[in-house]
Amino acid sequence: MEQLDLSDLFTTRAEANIFLARIAAISEMFFKTDFNLEKALVEQFGVNKGDRFLAILRENNINVSSTPAVKNFFQTLSQKISSMPVIALTVAFEPQEQTLKAISEWFVINMQQQMLFDINVDRKLVAGASVTYNGKFFDFSIRQTFERIIQNYLTRHAEAHAVVQQVAKTNQQANQNATIGTK
Repeated sequence: MEQLDLSDLFTTRAEANIFLARIAAISEMFFKTDFNLEKALVEQFGVNKGDRFLAILRENNINVSSTPAVKNFFQTLSQKISSMPVIALTVAFEPQEQTLKAISEWFVINMQQQMLFDINVDRKLVAGASVTYNGKFFDFSIRQTFERIIQNYLTRHAEAHAVVQQVAKTNQQANQNATIGTK
């Protein structure tokens, strides 16, 4: 279980916490006489995620009919999830699940580990994202570029307005001088 990609099940810290709570709920049912792991997984996660979780158990050679083996796997899995690195990701829009999954897969492929995202939405970013990880902040948004473009436009507009005002003033003085010279 060294390299385990659970991005099919969760991508954010909030989703991981819900996942852990559901694992704990299933763990509490283990020693009930009528316990059925597949039924418990479907009840807690739904059909698709329940099936994916069963596949993960099988991929890790966990005998699903062995309660101690499943319980041990759940404990190990809970520890791994609790220790996953978290990236604070601020974006200008509410990301869809597909977007988060694509970002998560990028980290699994390029960094060889799953990251959890702590998502914040800040529409002032305009586009792009800002990232905080291990106490370091990276701004990949276009806010500063956009603000610089707007400031340049306003400055040029103000300068052009000043030139127009100056030309108008000069023309007015020239008209006044021409009117005085014809009298």
